[in-house]
Amino acid sequence: MRLTKKALTVLLAILISSGQFCFAAKQDLIFSGIYEAALDLPRIYFLIKRDTDSRSSNRQQEMKVHYAFLDTGASGILLSNETAEGLGVKLDANARYVDVGVGGTEYFKVSEPLNICLASFASQNPENQNIYKCFGPWRVQVKRESAGLLSEPIDVIGMPAMVGNVVVLNSGATNSLGYFAADIKKENDPKIPKMDFKVALQLKKFTNPKDKRNVGPLPVSGNNPVIDRVVVSFNGRRSEGSWLLDTGATVSMISTRQAKKLGLVNQNGQPLAKVAFSVPVGGIGQMTMINGFEVDRMTIPMMGGYNIIFKNARIGVHDIKYFDVEKKTEVVIDGILGSNFLCASAKMDNLLPSDIGETPFENIVIDLRENTLGFDVRDNLQQPQK
Repeated sequence: MRLTKKALTVLLAILISSGQFCFAAKQDLIFSGIYEAALDLPRIYFLIKRDTDSRSSNRQQEMKVHYAFLDTGASGILLSNETAEGLGVKLDANARYVDVGVGGTEYFKVSEPLNICLASFASQNPENQNIYKCFGPWRVQVKRESAGLLSEPIDVIGMPAMVGNVVVLNSGATNSLGYFAADIKKENDPKIPKMDFKVALQLKKFTNPKDKRNVGPLPVSGNNPVIDRVVVSFNGRRSEGSWLLDTGATVSMISTRQAKKLGLVNQNGQPLAKVAFSVPVGGIGQMTMINGFEVDRMTIPMMGGYNIIFKNARIGVHDIKYFDVEKKTEVVIDGILGSNFLCASAKMDNLLPSDIGETPFENIVIDLRENTLGFDVRDNLQQPQK
């Protein structure tokens, strides 16, 4: 059946008025109601194999299913001390590796060569080893200490498993308190969701293999995705920088230098504006408390000349330093775009969630063949007014 031009016009008006339309990147897209803390981080199932033909190896213990966080902010692959011991992972007696993160630097042990095999966290039968894609063999980082009684052991799958592939994150499930399920797909997989708009990524080196504190053999590492020309606006001031896309970050943040340009803090990092929240952040290195502020807008350039705008964005202030091997000097990252802008988020009050903000996105696709960050906008979503 063919619709007349008049009928198409009426249908389009109905769809726009109800919010039931696909956002094409032909205008600035504005979102609000997003808070500072991600409700979850992307999760993926993993297995460890010394050889990929595990059916003939009779090593049942190393086939035990675990889950890890899929972290674009991690340059390597990190096993907890508990996982490594439980799976009988052998360690190089002399090797040592220093890595940098939110909490500063940390030393790691280095494993024997291992195959890292991954499957979607949405898999109904993760015990079925046939659904796993294997990568490696690689040496990986291993935590030196156990997590402790009050902490959970954490395993992290970083960039080496993602480069050259397509990462799909089911962000919409977190609106109903489901898991932020992740999967890694090969090119041309028909199950990769179609994106409504995309943001360009650049891959940047944050590791320093020649650090004198390292003792080889070194673990596998890869470059991390960065978004250029991210702009934060507050009280008529603006600050522009290059931000690390960090799916392993619960909270997004900017550097003290960027915050000073906006009038949020003074030269010593002390607040000049109203502090909207205070939360602990950590990962590699120690946990540390940071202050956060509600800014007027955060603007991310889309491919095609338009922007994604997050109104009343809530971001922390913290300096993350790394050694830039090209500039041969220590550098502070301008900003971190964390998972709170990708999945459902929580407003924090005295370290407890006081409100929940839904994500406007059904799926997030990080294409590390074409180096793009793609957004699949939920159906029936009404945009806020400018």
